[in-house]
Amino acid sequence: MTIDNIKASLQKLHATLESGGAVDSELKQLLQTLDTDIQDLLKKDAADAAAKVPQSDLRSELVQRAQGISARLAVRHPHLEPVLREIADTLTNMGI
Repeated sequence: MTIDNIKASLQKLHATLESGGAVDSELKQLLQTLDTDIQDLLKKDAADAAAKVPQSDLRSELVQRAQGISARLAVRHPHLEPVLREIADTLTNMGI
């Protein structure tokens, strides 16, 4: 269920980015990298593949990055912040 939740949150983030105001290139790059890393994590979880970094460590790192980006968004792009917070919460609930 949490994998479906995070996929839905990522889709919501993409939709919000497309419909919202301009996001600076640095922040957009951070969001794209985070999205790619989360997608990779989901693939690893789904395939049950062995990772070099324990899954909980990778999730923890992604949660910290999502929370950091969320804090920046709260000030500059408040319409995106709730979606990032939701993603961080979902990652946390996945087993950290």
